[in-house]
Amino acid sequence: MRHVHACPMRWADIDQLAHVNNVTYADYLREARIAAAAETGSSLGGEHVLRLEVDYRAPVVFRPEPLLVETTWSGDGVVEQEIVDLREDGGRTVYVRARTTLADGSGTLTRVPPSEGRTTSAPTRIRVRDLGPDGVVDPVAMLELFQEGRVAFITTATGPRLHPWVVARNETTFLRPAPYRSEPYAVRNGVGRVGRSSYEVRAELVDETPADGGGPVVVATSRAVMVGFDPATQRSRELTDEVRDQLAAYLRPGLSRSGE
Repeated sequence: MRHVHACPMRWADIDQLAHVNNVTYADYLREARIAAAAETGSSLGGEHVLRLEVDYRAPVVFRPEPLLVETTWSGDGVVEQEIVDLREDGGRTVYVRARTTLADGSGTLTRVPPSEGRTTSAPTRIRVRDLGPDGVVDPVAMLELFQEGRVAFITTATGPRLHPWVVARNETTFLRPAPYRSEPYAVRNGVGRVGRSSYEVRAELVDETPADGGGPVVVATSRAVMVGFDPATQRSRELTDEVRDQLAAYLRPGLSRSGE
C-alpha cells in the first residue's frame, strides 16, 4: 500500500545551519506513519519500532509549503518512506529515504552488555516530553538523546567545533524500553570508521541499573555517519589529519581506520 502525507514545517525544526535538524526528519516520518495507519485502517505491520534507518540526501531549509512524505508498506513490518518535493517538470527531489522495521509487541527484554573499547560516557536524564503514550522513551526522542551524546563526544574528541558536521546516515536499533526515572541513563560513544571526509560515531544508550538486575544493559544502539560540511559551498569537506588522528583514538575493537 502507498500513502502520501503533507507535513508542515515549524521554525523550531531548524538547526544552526538553517537546515531541518536530522532528528526532526524522524518526527516527520513518524507523523506520516501514524497518518497512513489512521487513514487506511492498517497497522503497517506493527506498533513498536525495532529499527530505524535514515539516509539524508539533501538539506531542507524553512519554507511555508509542507513537505510530502510518501509511505509504502506490505504488512510484513517493513515500512519504506521518502520525504520529497514534486517538481513542475514531473521530476522528484528526494531529501530523505528511510526504512522502519516494526513489530506487534515488545516481546522478551533483550539483554546485551555494553561494548568494550575506548569510549566517552555522558549521563543522560529523561524528560517527560521524551515519553510516548506507553510511558517509555519514544523512538524520536531516542534519536535526540543520541544526538546530545554525539555532540558532547565530538567536542571531547576533537575540541571546539571550528567547522560544522552534518549527519549523512543514521541507523538506530531499539533493544528494550527506557522508562522514565530520576536516575540518568548513559550514552557511550566511540568511533567505527574514519575516512577522508566522513566518520562513524557508534553509540549505545546504557541502563547501568536495570530493574531486572544482572548488570548494565544496552537499551538502544546508534550508528551515525558524520560528514564534514562547508557552509560557504554547501558541500562536504575533507577532515584534517589532526582530526582524523583524534577520532582514530576512539576506534572500537574490530573496526579499523579507512582511507575512504
